[in-house]
Amino acid sequence: MTRKINYPARLPGITCPHCDGRTMARTSSQLDPLTRNLRMMCENPDCGHIFVAQIAIYRTLRESMIPRPDIARALPLGDWVAQPANDDDRVPANDDGPIAAEKPPLPG
Repeated sequence: MTRKINYPARLPGITCPHCDGRTMARTSSQLDPLTRNLRMMCENPDCGHIFVAQIAIYRTLRESMIPRPDIARALPLGDWVAQPANDDDRVPANDDGPIAAEKPPLPG
């Protein structure tokens, strides 16, 4: 019989502003229906920075099918802004030569 593993809820990655290390949310509190405070702690033992971050809902992409009027009025309806799938701007190792179609044919 396999044992079920309970994973913690996933949070967006927030790096420490001092050492760029990973941080962990220790506690959180709801400020209002659109804003949540997170108390973050840097996981780098040499840094140890503790700070507060906020997660805020600021735009609606698809309207709710059970809207609360006060929330619907507070959130503007916006468009999804497409983001590149990979924002890594490094040149791949296999792209340092000419394109195969542009190479001259081999003599023979």
